[in-house]
Amino acid sequence: MKIPIRNIYYLLCYAWGHVGEGETVDVGSEKFGGLVDLFAKVLNEGVSRLVSRGLDRDYLSIHEDIRGLKGKLDLATTIKRNLLLNGKTHCAFDELSYDVSQNRILKATLHSLTLVTTLDPAERRRTERLYRKLDAVSDVRLTASLFRTVQIHRNNRFYNFLLHLCRIIYENLLVNEEEGTAQFRDFREDEHQMGLVFQQFVRTFCERETDYRVSAPRINWFGAEGSKTDLRHLPGMQTDIVLRSPERTIIADTKFYKHPLVTSQFGGRRVRSGHLYQIFAYVTNWAAEASSHDPEPEGWLLYAAVNGDFDYRFELVKRRIRACSIDLSQKWREIETDLRKLVDGGE
Repeated sequence: MKIPIRNIYYLLCYAWGHVGEGETVDVGSEKFGGLVDLFAKVLNEGVSRLVSRGLDRDYLSIHEDIRGLKGKLDLATTIKRNLLLNGKTHCAFDELSYDVSQNRILKATLHSLTLVTTLDPAERRRTERLYRKLDAVSDVRLTASLFRTVQIHRNNRFYNFLLHLCRIIYENLLVNEEEGTAQFRDFREDEHQMGLVFQQFVRTFCERETDYRVSAPRINWFGAEGSKTDLRHLPGMQTDIVLRSPERTIIADTKFYKHPLVTSQFGGRRVRSGHLYQIFAYVTNWAAEASSHDPEPEGWLLYAAVNGDFDYRFELVKRRIRACSIDLSQKWREIETDLRKLVDGGE
């Protein structure tokens, strides 16, 4: 399944909850040779903005041998090292610095991008220039734990968008340390990773663009009996998205597969049986727990698709089931329009 590169960017902006920040970079009018060119452009634009308006700073605790006194004197260390003989003391003090985790991540990611052999030459030169501008920031190795050290607050919230971008670059960059080169993995074919992105996109879109109350509750097995030990072996029913209004309850399970439907031995396309059993179990158990005033739940299997879409509706044991898709190969505004029509277009 090959989704246009610029659509991946918009999907991620929704998935990360940064639609507004994502619109600050115009990617609709350009052609990109690969995902890495897109991400490099967006990161470069973001870092350039930060450099122009001033990078984030914070007070760091410094422990250092200095001449004279500054901050708090560490007398024990000073005496132990005989620093007074050289006119020095060991002191602890706070210093306002650009060398904070969020800037280290940006610099490390810029450096990693310069190693990608397939990166557009013009974007590589811009990446290298921005890397050199961060000379007040330490060079560090990019690790998953480094991302957990960042503190985002109201005054530096734009960093959150860029750090999401750095994280996805980090997770998909394959570095050859012996040769000093790197390759970027095109994760558009990764059904698991793209499935999570698609799910979060649909959920955020519904939160922003519809009047439904959006949640993702766990559904209990109605009337299940057995010992606590045995009941623990029942599969969980964790919903992806539940849309609720006074008139409707939609239990939607999002799916991302290269081939959403399966081809039967007679040549026809069919809904995957496991998916149909899953959504039927969801609506059946939800309905059993609901009060008489609640609307009858609808079960949706919402697939990502390319090169065409489908919309099949069934009533199974009086439960309304729908298998439908959003074509992610079309222009982004058409994707937004189609999803809005799908959700708000009536039963």
